[in-house]
Amino acid sequence: MTGTNKLKILCLHGMVQNGTVFRKKTAVLRKKLDKIADLVYVTAPHLVLDPEYTTEIHRIAAAEPLAHEELKPFGWWQPIRNRPNTSDGYYQGFKESIEYIKKVMIEQGPFDGVFGFSQGACFAALLSELLENRTLVPDLIPNDFNHPAFRFAIIAAGFKTVSQEATDSLFQNKIKTPSIHLIGEADTVIEPQKMLDLANTFIHPVIFKHAGGHLVPTNAASKNEIFEFVNKFQQ
Repeated sequence: MTGTNKLKILCLHGMVQNGTVFRKKTAVLRKKLDKIADLVYVTAPHLVLDPEYTTEIHRIAAAEPLAHEELKPFGWWQPIRNRPNTSDGYYQGFKESIEYIKKVMIEQGPFDGVFGFSQGACFAALLSELLENRTLVPDLIPNDFNHPAFRFAIIAAGFKTVSQEATDSLFQNKIKTPSIHLIGEADTVIEPQKMLDLANTFIHPVIFKHAGGHLVPTNAASKNEIFEFVNKFQQ
């Protein structure tokens, strides 16, 4: 916990988003948590230019050096459809994102928890397990990496990696990091069953289902559930 007795939470946006957009989309939730937690939003290091996932406006902004970050599409790794893994078995951009987020964790942390949406939720789950058990993929997060395991994880519209050979050792055993999983029953981007499959890799996951689609829910019930979960770690 920080010196102000507020928790610090690392926030990881979804693909074709950025930290600014994610911050705005979760403004209501951030206000709810304000007295107990500081939310730190970071932008992934990779521009995503695949026309299957981006609009022309995205791609024009990405090509313009002076365009505001909020207009640009970023991701923690490149879309995997029709794109081979690297020669050492990783999604393209994944290892670079690990190195980038490790630098963020050292320079802006330590972080008590992690909060991810969609691709960022998958990344958050991976980070949780890598920090918790450093023998799984020591090339990514070695034993001497100077940041503790997360105390909790907030996973919104998450999913497991299924085709990244280099991390096949992950999601095989129960992850001990306490977690809450936000599952949109009307989500057509990530199937709710895939979100449940990820949740079931954690020990005693808190599962909160909502009627919405591919988003972080911010209605009163959702805010209260997330607040109650996070507040347990503020003591």
